[in-house]
Amino acid sequence: MLEQTSYESVSIPIDPQAADVDLVFELMVAELSGINPFRESLDRLGAIERARSALFAEEALELMGMVRMAVAEAGPRADVDLVVRSVTAEIAVARHLSDRTMQSRVSEAWRLVEDFPFTLHALEGGRVSVAHARVLMAEGMTIQDPQRRVDYESAVLERVDSVTPGRLRRLARAAASSIAEVSCEDRHAKAMEDRSVSCTERDNGMSEIVAVIPTILAAGIVDRLTQLGKAVKAARIADPHTPDTSPVDARTLDQLRADLFCDLLLTAEPSGHPHAAVDAIRAEVAILIPALTLLGESDEPATILGRGPIGLDDALRMAANAPSLVRVITDPVTDMVLATDNYRTTKKLRRYLRRRDGRCRCPSCNRSAWRSDIDHTIPFSDGGPTEPGNLACLCPGHHTIKHLPGWSLRQLEPGVLEWTTPHGIVAVDRPDTPVRFTA
Repeated sequence: MLEQTSYESVSIPIDPQAADVDLVFELMVAELSGINPFRESLDRLGAIERARSALFAEEALELMGMVRMAVAEAGPRADVDLVVRSVTAEIAVARHLSDRTMQSRVSEAWRLVEDFPFTLHALEGGRVSVAHARVLMAEGMTIQDPQRRVDYESAVLERVDSVTPGRLRRLARAAASSIAEVSCEDRHAKAMEDRSVSCTERDNGMSEIVAVIPTILAAGIVDRLTQLGKAVKAARIADPHTPDTSPVDARTLDQLRADLFCDLLLTAEPSGHPHAAVDAIRAEVAILIPALTLLGESDEPATILGRGPIGLDDALRMAANAPSLVRVITDPVTDMVLATDNYRTTKKLRRYLRRRDGRCRCPSCNRSAWRSDIDHTIPFSDGGPTEPGNLACLCPGHHTIKHLPGWSLRQLEPGVLEWTTPHGIVAVDRPDTPVRFTA
């Protein structure tokens, strides 16, 4: 007789009374036959992991084969960097992926195939997981000498079977530091050149700000935000916008840190008030608030053009504080921008194009139109007119790629772009419009 299993430690609710009869029968047969179904499932998971590793290696080899093919086609005098950028963009367009995603894959494949051959071989045989391989490569890139890198790779691969990727990272970092020809101080100085701030859009009207900065500064920033958050908690700051304010600030420490982070950057004063940062925004940000939403007759969200939805309260606050408003008129069927108005008429066409396009108009790019060039589809020097049907927003990278051999671009109608890649892949790109549902 099977013993009843307790499921209190897992989050999946299982009703023993409603158990699958066939599964119970199979478990009983397995027990009588001396078979361990759980162990067999573990073995199958292992086989899946090995197959995933082999496919990862196969993809890397395929990508590198395409890159080498493109370089060979371009000839010995070609700019290899431009060739790689071109073929990467072409693959991204064909696979409906962003340029950044494909650039990451190609770079990773390049490192694996060119710099870590033993890791590649281990992946092909399923002897190392993709997560372990990525850790090994990331930590080993500080080693420039090929022979030293081979020594590092061999030593770290011996430890892969017995540790998690997180533990392997610490071991690999220590091994790379001890064998690298460049000192830790020199590597830090080099890493300082890559400091940056980036913004990645997340779900539900939220975004993630990532700053790559020295560890000592990052630790200091987090500590200051924590101390300020604790001080706000202790002061029991109440929300003056709420009539029945509570003497206790109900926000968590994480929420307080986030609010104070925005306060310090946008107002230079750590007020701790949840709306202080939004009220301080005076930057030129185009917000599209559907008219029916303003009237309370629709749940369609407000959006920042070129990005995703934002909270309606924040949108209304920014609209109330805006020094001027820009009207955006859209086609009621296609949602394509038809016109805008603004007092600064000398920039009217540029504003219209950026609101129409929202982003770089290469199908694989999500860079904001406000950080892109206004490009003549038919060059002005060839008689191309300066009008919406011959203009589009292209980021500097894709502006360059457009002019590389084999690439062509035309507008099928104003704002609808047809791209053709060097290998004949045709992709039509239209301005992004909201996804709508009909009852």
